[in-house]
Amino acid sequence: MRKPAKLSNQASHHTNRIRGLDLDKPRPTAAAWVLIMLYFGVPAMLIGALIDLVIQWASGDCVGLWCWVIG
Repeated sequence: MRKPAKLSNQASHHTNRIRGLDLDKPRPTAAAWVLIMLYFGVPAMLIGALIDLVIQWASGDCVGLWCWVIG
């Protein structure tokens, strides 16, 4: 019975080739970056707005960025 051939370093390199072209590593697209920013940014902005609302309710002073924009 014949032993299976061992994969050499060169053979495993060819697994990332299509018609002779090397493929780059997968990386996030522009749409992925937008979704990541929405996923983390929107909740952070909402938490900040709630903190500003609580401070304004407790002290009567407007300290948030939206107070600067409105006023």
